Amino acid sequence: MDIFDIFDDLNWFLRYGVRMNIKQLEIFVTIATTGSFSKGAEAACITQSTASQHIATLEDLCGVRLFDRTGRGAMPTEAGKVMLVRAQQVLKSLNEAEQAILQFRQADGVELCVGGSTIPGTYLLPKAIAALRTTDPGITVTVDIGDSSEILAKLRDEQIEVGIVGTAADDKQFTSEALGHDVILLVARKGHDWCGRAEVQPEELLREPIILREKGSGSNDVVDAALRPHGLKTGDLPVCCTISSSEAIRQAVLAGCGVAFVSEMAVREELKQGELVAINLAGLTITRSFSLAYRKGRTLSPAAAAFSQMVRKVSL
Repeated sequence: MDIFDIFDDLNWFLRYGVRMNIKQLEIFVTIATTGSFSKGAEAACITQSTASQHIATLEDLCGVRLFDRTGRGAMPTEAGKVMLVRAQQVLKSLNEAEQAILQFRQADGVELCVGGSTIPGTYLLPKAIAALRTTDPGITVTVDIGDSSEILAKLRDEQIEVGIVGTAADDKQFTSEALGHDVILLVARKGHDWCGRAEVQPEELLREPIILREKGSGSNDVVDAALRPHGLKTGDLPVCCTISSSEAIRQAVLAGCGVAFVSEMAVREELKQGELVAINLAGLTITRSFSLAYRKGRTLSPAAAAFSQMVRKVSL
């Protein structure tokens, strides 16, 4: 049963029995199921006279007799039978609510929705999830991957509880903390004219086909901020294509489509194998911090808190 549906069975209680208390309902159900005031009182750890008082109060509230005292014991009247069905539903729902909250507090059997922009979502979140599995195997993690603006929008709309992005989060809406650093490299495929040079001047970017990430990408924002002190911006570059996937950008560079600014995480293996080459732009080093973000003023669930702690550990 979904936690948000647990209280559906309480509608009757809230409408007709709001003045009743749970103890009265528990005693009523115990007497009705055992057929005895004495057994019901014993099960409830109260005296028989106290049990009788509770039932009398309940009958006054309902305005009907709930039990007939017969030679066979305490027998529910027709009204009592109706009450029994409803009372059992109420007590069952309350028990399920208690169990659901207990599971929630223990982060057991819960689903956690998180998000990550492309680079941290691809290279950081899987490590955090693997680490979380060793300490909290009862948490099922659902991950949304998108650019930074998409992840922040989902966070704002409460589609996810926490997000990791590569751009600054609006501090009026989000609480964020810096995680590990990322280096953005300009890369070209092996054999490119720039590969043998000690450095390339930033203005030379204006004469070379450039592959960029899509609008809203944190990588683009960081690159644009780094170029502006040199009198350039990403809008000035001769962009041959925009691609939303770092993997696809890597393949496009390998295919000779152009050069690209990409995270060092995404091309580490190709750099090691010599298939791609990092180009040194004179006076230009591009770094950024990933940010762990969640909605300002909101309390993280135990599952989200545990996950966030793992993200901090793997990003060190």
